[in-house]
Amino acid sequence: MKLIKYMLFIIVLVCSIYFIIKLDHLNKVDGESILIKFPYFSSLENFEQGVKVWEAMIITFSIGVFVGFIIALFQIISQKTEIISLKSKIRRLGNEVDGLRNQSLDDEINLEDTIESEETL
Repeated sequence: MKLIKYMLFIIVLVCSIYFIIKLDHLNKVDGESILIKFPYFSSLENFEQGVKVWEAMIITFSIGVFVGFIIALFQIISQKTEIISLKSKIRRLGNEVDGLRNQSLDDEINLEDTIESEETL
């Protein structure tokens, strides 16, 4: 199953690269690629003119993957913490049940059924 999943990811990656290359060839004006300017990046040394469309897409996708990874990492850590606390609670309750199971019962307990007569009511 993992092999199929990896093959699917590779196919999606190859298709997206093909799409980006085709997009770069389509987005040319007068033989030059279209440039996109990002705010705060245009003041950097290599980005005064802007970046090409395919570079902008790759940067955007990479940032999205990185943010998704960070969010998933926090969720995994919180779930692991919850699992550890639940396992310790199960262990503690198991020890309590074992203690109650091993506790000896007093044989001297007298159980009496008393029926009150109608006269006392």
